[in-house]
Amino acid sequence: MAESAFRQPEYLTTGDEPIHRIRCPIHGFIRFSGNERKIIDHRLFRRLRWIRQLALTDLIYPGATHTRFEHSLGVMEVATRIFDALSRSCGDLMEATFRTVEQLKDKPLAKARQLVRLAAILHDIGHCCFSHAAEEIIQRDSDHEGLTVQILNDSELMGIQFLDNLYFPECAVLIGRLIKPEGKLPPQLQVLRDIVSGQLDADRTDYLLRDSHHCGVDYGLFDYRRMIECLTLRNDPEGSNRLEIAIQRDGIHTFEGLILARYQMNSQVYYHRLRRIYDLYLKEYFRAKGRGDFDTPEKILRHNDLTMMTEIIRDADREGEPWQKWARRIRDRQHHRLVYESDEDAGASLIRKVERAIVRIRDEHPDIEFLLDIADVSIHKLLLPEDKDEKPYVSFSMIDTDGTIDLLGKRSPILRKIPRWFQVARIFADLNREQKPLQRELAAKCRTYVTQ
Repeated sequence: MAESAFRQPEYLTTGDEPIHRIRCPIHGFIRFSGNERKIIDHRLFRRLRWIRQLALTDLIYPGATHTRFEHSLGVMEVATRIFDALSRSCGDLMEATFRTVEQLKDKPLAKARQLVRLAAILHDIGHCCFSHAAEEIIQRDSDHEGLTVQILNDSELMGIQFLDNLYFPECAVLIGRLIKPEGKLPPQLQVLRDIVSGQLDADRTDYLLRDSHHCGVDYGLFDYRRMIECLTLRNDPEGSNRLEIAIQRDGIHTFEGLILARYQMNSQVYYHRLRRIYDLYLKEYFRAKGRGDFDTPEKILRHNDLTMMTEIIRDADREGEPWQKWARRIRDRQHHRLVYESDEDAGASLIRKVERAIVRIRDEHPDIEFLLDIADVSIHKLLLPEDKDEKPYVSFSMIDTDGTIDLLGKRSPILRKIPRWFQVARIFADLNREQKPLQRELAAKCRTYVTQ
């Protein structure tokens, strides 16, 4: 770990000084520059005002109407706080490392700070309508990160000229590589990507806090301010000219809080049974509609949640169309009912049993539509002492008060207990509220079939 004298934030030009501000319910005032305002006012970034952060989650948590627009601003704010905290304690090391990148050899800290802000604010600009809920169908050839990079490189969309003229040559290329590296990111800048999107990053910090706030739950809350103050840097022990983010010993509890918040938000909000069923409806709706309206980047970017929700409402009355029933379910909130739900650690063996159970229950009740949902998500990828193979995992370091470096997963008993994966198998049946007795009967059958 290297230490340096206190560093004030550096700005490339007077046009990059934060003279504007916007009020945020999570972070207070978020400040930005005149040049950044040109990005915020760009039509593609303004589009994020009409894309909700959590798709149709407001059908379950009515307050969840917040957008990718405010989230992107929040990620920029958190990423900047992380960068500034690191530069206060490790500025000399950061400056020396960034200076070895050709594009950053003059004003290395100022350019690196600007890059991390730009990568943070632009990281979601390529999202399609309804974000992750529809991405699997609409953007199956290129995820939102891929489209983001295309936007950064295409002068007809946003383009290299726009960003490079605002900042410095090859700025847009470096932003794209921070968002989607694909082996082209200079190793010296990997730490900037880790700040925006890593194991302990600005993206998940903001969405956990923001989603928790708007959903009206406390699951996503943790002491992120303390966590940021406990971050530090170390040189890559393998000597690859990379910097690694580490955490001081007295910050372990804050990191544990982040992982616990992630686990609880996934179990209670992101993978809530009713939220999942409406995600399934969106997928089936777009699958039935086909990709004609989304087969080019321009068409994807033409739509947002408002335009498509208007179409869904209209399609709910179009008799005979294959997508009508999915549109009607969304519009009228007519969802399937849960008849089976596994615990949150369903493994491959249990999932196979659930798959056999739904086949059996369908044969017995051909007049009822059943849907199977397998929900799984990674909670963390931290390397733990018992891991025999290090390749799938991330080694994250803790630095003790005497400078000793140890594996965070080794020093935290809580992290060793939190499951790496959240995985749930569910069976839904097309029943209405008046069919409670039948719902209970089907639930009993499903439990029996799964345990047999």
